[in-house]
This record gives sequence, C-alpha cells and structure tokens, in this order.
Amino acid sequence: MPGGPLFPSSAVPDTSGEVFPVVHAAGGGYREGLGVIGGPTADRIWHLEFDLPPALPSGVCRLVLVVVADAASGAAKVNPKWTAIDPSAGDNAFTASRLPEGTTTLTWSAGHENDDKLASVVLDATSLTPGGTVVMDLVFEASGWTLAVESTWKAYLIWS
Repeated sequence: MPGGPLFPSSAVPDTSGEVFPVVHAAGGGYREGLGVIGGPTADRIWHLEFDLPPALPSGVCRLVLVVVADAASGAAKVNPKWTAIDPSAGDNAFTASRLPEGTTTLTWSAGHENDDKLASVVLDATSLTPGGTVVMDLVFEASGWTLAVESTWKAYLIWS
C-alpha cells in the first residue's frame, strides 16, 4: 500500500541569507515554507532530514516539491542530492556523500501567478533503510535560474 506524505523532521537553510524560512501570502491565504530569493547569486541549499518509519510503505519513493511564487514568468532549478543513513550501522549523516537525482526545472507564465507548481522526483540514487534517515541537500541551482521573485517551497516524501 502506498504511503505518505512524510514531511522533513529538520529543515536548515545554508548561511547565505538567500534561502530562509518564509510565509507566502496571496488572496487571503498563507503558506509557510522553504524560501528562496529571486535570482540566487550562487547555488543555495536547504538541508533536510526525513525520519523513515520502521517499515517502509510499498511502491516507489518520491520527493514531491510544491512551489508558489507571485510571478508571471521565470524558471527555477532544483537538484535534490541525498543519501540514506542507517544509524544502527553507525552511518554518519554529517560526512555521508549525497547523490544527485538530477535537475528539475519549474516554469512560470502569465496568468499563473501564485499557482502551485508541482514536481515529483523518484528517489533511486540509493536504497532506503527502514527506521533510518534520509539526509538531503535540496540544491537550488543559480545557473539558468530566471525567476526574479521570492519563491516558497514545500518538500515531502510519498510512496506510489
């Protein structure tokens, strides 16, 4: 049976000041999330951790990203780099190499300001460990980033 959503147990921005906790307000609604400045000057990272359940759901694990921006044009680029940590095996979350899943591009166009953009990334760079942890660097890539306004991101895992 598929499962999720599983939200991060920890979300820490890099020290650049270009990624930050944010609340997006539009049309009387609000969304808290992972903020990214419009036009980052270099690759910027949100460091995420997901605590996995003792028994993993069946299906393929996916990272789902939901992003909103008050923009009529532009593109944002993100590359999740992650690994699975098994604490019972003595794995070290601080030194473990993160494996990239590849760049995903989300685009905005006129008439879609404040619409949700959705990306689903299969996490298959390595295997998950039941009861372990996924450590992830959600890398927002400056190269090719043309979104000129702040964006607000949600990230979670699902199995489908």
